[in-house]
Amino acid sequence: MNNLHSQDQIDAMRKRLYQRGATNSKPVRHKLSDTPVEVSKTWVPDSSNEGNTNDLRSGIDAAGGNEQSSEEKPKRHYRSFILLGSLLIFIFVVGLSSLFLYFGGNKISNDNIYISVLGPSAIGGGEVVPLQVAVSNENSVVMESVTLILKYPTGTRSVGDSPRNLFEERVPIDDIAPGEVQNIPVKVAIFGEEHAEKSIEATVEYRINGSNGMFYKNAEAFALRISSSPLVLRIESIEKVASGQLVEIVMTAVSNASSPLHDVLIEASYPNGFTYETSEPTPVYGQNVWRIEELLPEQTAVIKLQGIVSGLTEETFRINFNAGPSSPDNQNSVGATLAEAKADFIIERPFIDVAIDINGDTDRKVIIGQDEVSSVRVDITNTLDETVYDMVVEIIPNGNALAENSIKSSSGFYDSNNETVRWEVSNNSTFDRILPGGSRSLEFAVHQGPELTTASFDMVVNVYARRVAESSAQETLIGTIRAEAKYSSTVGVGSQASLVSGPVPPQVGEETVYNLSLGVSAGANDLANTIVETSLPLHVTWLDSYETEGVVTYNSVSKKIQWAIGDISSGQRKDLSFQVSILPSTSQVGQVVTLLNRQQVRANDRFTNALLQDGDEAVTTELSEEMGHEIDNGVVIR
Repeated sequence: MNNLHSQDQIDAMRKRLYQRGATNSKPVRHKLSDTPVEVSKTWVPDSSNEGNTNDLRSGIDAAGGNEQSSEEKPKRHYRSFILLGSLLIFIFVVGLSSLFLYFGGNKISNDNIYISVLGPSAIGGGEVVPLQVAVSNENSVVMESVTLILKYPTGTRSVGDSPRNLFEERVPIDDIAPGEVQNIPVKVAIFGEEHAEKSIEATVEYRINGSNGMFYKNAEAFALRISSSPLVLRIESIEKVASGQLVEIVMTAVSNASSPLHDVLIEASYPNGFTYETSEPTPVYGQNVWRIEELLPEQTAVIKLQGIVSGLTEETFRINFNAGPSSPDNQNSVGATLAEAKADFIIERPFIDVAIDINGDTDRKVIIGQDEVSSVRVDITNTLDETVYDMVVEIIPNGNALAENSIKSSSGFYDSNNETVRWEVSNNSTFDRILPGGSRSLEFAVHQGPELTTASFDMVVNVYARRVAESSAQETLIGTIRAEAKYSSTVGVGSQASLVSGPVPPQVGEETVYNLSLGVSAGANDLANTIVETSLPLHVTWLDSYETEGVVTYNSVSKKIQWAIGDISSGQRKDLSFQVSILPSTSQVGQVVTLLNRQQVRANDRFTNALLQDGDEAVTTELSEEMGHEIDNGVVIR
């Protein structure tokens, strides 16, 4: 058999393929037959055919068929043994390491570090708390760079000459050797109201040799209770009010400490429905912070607060008060709460509608002119669905503008013992019964007293009545209102001219120089932002020579003069003098020449913040006869 891969055969094949005119034989296609053939589903070899089978296998091998011996290769089990052995070795190493760490190598176990915080379980508010923190190291290595971290409750302050608020404190500790115990003393002052629960958290931060990591161990929180407060705050006030009613809140601070309390602040938090009016004593900051300089043991301090309540019917709101020492960072803020209190209000539908106007102004804050007599009218309307009986109207006046006889009324009775004016059935028979929807009116006049500086007055109108027709029934407050009036100051301006040089009366073609003087005076109250404005006529020349305390500005184009005075104290006066000249013309013969046009002054009343204005007439060449001049000395002559 020729070698299929011989070069000669390859060359002969290439020649046949590329030979010109060569023809290829048509390929023969074989078709498959659809004739079914019966084949046995089971084949049981027959011994009689064994020889034939062998002959057939031999024939197939001899014919060069592709059937080969199917002898099975042996399986390789050694790979499974290697994998299983590796797994067993890994489990052994892990177990050995765990046993080593658990029994002999627990160098960083937190379970072997013990922290305990010892101290009193109950203290008085503001007292110094002595604490003892113990840290024990039961590990086999040294704890290095140990730091004790203490987290304090709100109201904790340091002890010493300069106390400060404490929230978190870090206390460095020396290295703790194996088996060693470190005791760290801590002293702090904890403030809080009575029965308040407080807790202190302790954490130890440390390192170990050979590790860059930081480790922490937390202790169980130390709990204590404020058994008593060194300060007690009591609030007295009515609970049910009508919208627009003036209410009074009495705050009483009582010392429960064994030593004096210093710089105690009382701070109030007002809701939107409360408007501060006044208090005794006055706040040290804003309208809601009061300071008690010193409070001795068992001593009391009283603060009276007044304000107006406004809101919808059945609306509720609350004023919160807290008291304690001032904060080291802000002297006008409570740094630690020693006592808390509250005042609750419920707005009821007003039983009686009370309205008041002063000089026709229904605003509850009115500004009236100095020395003006005020006409006050009070209208009372029964808004209930039932009749009220034996009504009493009581007016409580107050203010430095009032004297003993300032209130004039034809029917009211002034009681000097309690400084009130009363109207009742005995002096007004229409007060015995007011039907639903019925109304009554009162009128009286208020005269200003001798005090003029920052003068004002206010009055509270209280209405009492019985809601049942029984003489034994108790009178109840069913309506109230408050109004305030301030007396405004006055401002005045005056001017005059005097001769400096030149002919009098003025002559045509001859220059005459005049000195003009302006003066502005303040009334009962101090003035601020005082300004005088005026101007020169066309024929008058500004000589730029003046003397004054304020600032003078002259505009040469418009010839306007502005004198900015600024502040003027009550009852005081400030002056301006400057020089001008005229050169009369023939067209002015027989006339009195104007030297300065009308002056206007405006200022703000520092007490009432009202805008005050005044003016003075123009200044002419007609000089005062009191200076020795004859009549008609200002008429221009030839």
